[in-house]
Amino acid sequence: MLLLAFMQTATGQASPETVAGLPALVDARQLGHTQQLAVEKIYPLGSVRRISGQLRFSAELTISGERNLTTWQLSPVHTADAAFAQVREHLQQEGSRLLYWCEGRDCGPSNLWANSVFGNARLYGPDEHQRYAVLVSATSPELFALYTVTRGNGRGMLHVEHFRADDLPDNLYPAAATLLLQLRNDGQLELANDQGNPMLEATQLARALNRDSSLRVMLAGEQAAGWREQLIEAGVRATRLELDDNSEVATRMQVLP
Repeated sequence: MLLLAFMQTATGQASPETVAGLPALVDARQLGHTQQLAVEKIYPLGSVRRISGQLRFSAELTISGERNLTTWQLSPVHTADAAFAQVREHLQQEGSRLLYWCEGRDCGPSNLWANSVFGNARLYGPDEHQRYAVLVSATSPELFALYTVTRGNGRGMLHVEHFRADDLPDNLYPAAATLLLQLRNDGQLELANDQGNPMLEATQLARALNRDSSLRVMLAGEQAAGWREQLIEAGVRATRLELDDNSEVATRMQVLP
């Protein structure tokens, strides 16, 4: 079982040693760890760019609270992509929800992420070799930000931020591009049985599916039929949405071959 101390919400401080226990972080070198109390931070939820000298995001989330950040240089035998995947997947397995995810040039210039978003020049690398994700805890006002890049010298870097927020906005839900990226990479999505904002969630998911009209999916679980009806109402063709009669599993969407 993979152990990640960034998931400890009630007791225990995030520990670089436990994160280093992930397979992709074996022999990684910790370059820095910082704790900041009572700070405000803007996390991009869209591509980053600079316009007229000002940093701009297509979407963002501003929160205040306690910020813990750690940066590692990965061993030459482990890739930044593998480290990103392992941390992201583990956080999701432990109950965190993916809010935003970008890869490569879709994220915007790496130098802006390194110097302006994270204030760490060591995170600069080729734009096409970067990944970024934001996840939020399903049970507490906590946020996790992940950024990886493969630098020009071939060395992988991993940066993880754990933010214990004073509060998080209601109805946070990923954009269509993030949902589509997750479907393509993971082959499935977990769907909430108790939807906070059914119209918003169904609309965003429908937009994701309609970005790739070749995708066909199967819905399974207790609320599968309800999700299917909402997606059809939101504009997805019924022929692309199959139903699994197994209602014993968690409600999910799975990509069909």
